[in-house]
Amino acid sequence: MSAPLIVSIDLLADHRDLIPVVGELRWREWGHPPEKLEWWVDITGREAGRDDLPVTWVAIDPDRQVVGAVGLGQFDIEERRDRSPWVLGMIVEAQYRGQGIGGKLMKALEAWAYHYGYSQAWVASDGAVDFYQKCGWELAEIISRSSGETMSILSKSLKTNKE
Repeated sequence: MSAPLIVSIDLLADHRDLIPVVGELRWREWGHPPEKLEWWVDITGREAGRDDLPVTWVAIDPDRQVVGAVGLGQFDIEERRDRSPWVLGMIVEAQYRGQGIGGKLMKALEAWAYHYGYSQAWVASDGAVDFYQKCGWELAEIISRSSGETMSILSKSLKTNKE
């Protein structure tokens, strides 16, 4: 078994040249029609804030390769616009999953949100519930959308990472 990959977790705003790379990573994972690669890159650029929502973190390996990213935004799903903020676009390159990179991204997101005065955050997931629960998130509800899709909504009370 190889040693875990060492990554730095930084704001995407500090590495704006990586926006197209993060956009492509997300597009490869979720980019089904009608969205094109350009759409994903544009959205990723708009989510690369620093002191205001939306904001995105990127996991970068020692060779300066993007291996993951996660965002935090005002809203995610229309059915729950009464809650904020929401985790957006959590992704880790498939070959690096299970090495703690996603957890590090989530810790950075949670620390930022707490620092900026958010006491709770939300995430909608249709397949990564176990990951979020490992990160300390709790299932709040399951909603059925008009499309027939079911979506799990999880939340977490935010505290400092020192606890």
